[in-house]
Formats: sequence, C-alpha cells, structure tokens
Amino acid sequence: MKILIVEDHPLFVEGLRIILDDLLVGPEVLHANHANPALELLEQNPDISMIMLDIGLPDIDGRALIKIIRSKGFGQPILVVSGSESVQLAQEMIRADAQGYVIKSSPLLQLRKAISDVLNGGRYVPEQWSEILKETVETPAGKLRITDRQLDVLYLLAQGHPNKVIAGWLGVSEHTIKTHIQALFDTLNVRNRTACVREAERLGLLAVS
Repeated sequence: MKILIVEDHPLFVEGLRIILDDLLVGPEVLHANHANPALELLEQNPDISMIMLDIGLPDIDGRALIKIIRSKGFGQPILVVSGSESVQLAQEMIRADAQGYVIKSSPLLQLRKAISDVLNGGRYVPEQWSEILKETVETPAGKLRITDRQLDVLYLLAQGHPNKVIAGWLGVSEHTIKTHIQALFDTLNVRNRTACVREAERLGLLAVS
C-alpha cells in the first residue's frame, strides 16, 4: 500500500512514517515537501491509496492544492494533518473535498484512528467538532458571494504568487485570473493586491493554517 505524505517538516514526516509502519503491513511511504513534486508523484504512482497533506506548505495554500489535485482527476482520499485548531479551517478543508482533518498535536490513538478511518473510506474530524462540521454554516465568503474559484485565487494571491503562476496552478489563462482578481477588488472595495489580502484577512476569508 502506498501513502503519499505532503509535508515540509522532516521530523514530522518521520513520525508519520513510524505510525504508518506500525498501523499497516509493509506500507510504501512516498514524500514530497512541495506541491509540484507531490503532483509528479501522483502522476507516477496511480496506485497511491491515500494522501496525507500539511496545508502550511511553503509554495501553495493547502485548500488550493486540494482543488488542483481534484481538478487533475486524482481521487485518492485526502487526510489533512494540520497544526491549526481552527474549526473554520477544518470546515474549509472538508468543503474543498478532504476526507479528514486531524490536528498534529492529537494523541497517537487519534492520529491512528484518523488514518484508519480515511483509508477505509470513512471521514474523520476531531470528535469535539463532529457536530459543528455537520451543520450548514454560511461562511464569510458566502455572505459576500465570493465564488470558490475566486477563493482559490485569493489564497494563492495571499502567498504572493504572480498572475502567471496562479494561472498555471489553476489551469486557466492569465486573463481569467485578472478577471477573478478584479472581481475580488470590486467585492472588497480595494484597489490593489496588498489591500485585497489585508481586507480578506480582516473579514476572515483567509483561515490561518
């Protein structure tokens, strides 16, 4: 069984390897510390059974990466492994089509359960959030009528990526990205990228990872 870990902290990767070796029989653990190598490994290894994803990668926001993974046709279950205890962030990841969300500081038994549940076709969130995540909650983006694709652009914009790079990540033209950015400027009543990100942070549109 192949498991892909997308994580840029070596010590945590080794910790996950130990857990997987103990939980599964002879797992083959693949590792990428950036988004592009992760996408390459998915292309080269269609038999990957699960993706364990840290959303605090240095090159791309985790929510946007999940959307890119799905847009490229990869259907493997995704377990988000995050240092954040933000319910809002967990909701964002589940909405982006992750099958689970577990906090890095969780007890070992919870990490094992999260891995097992997602590998077996189930879903996992911390028990204390299970009811909250079942609720239909209107997000700040929903209130402002910001689309999912505009949110994808916003998350990448907040990381300082230029239009050309954002277009490449999302598989659209630079003109389309400019259109989305202008729509964000209009919605947030701002005139430049810096002001756009600051206003988005103030409104809670950018969940902290």
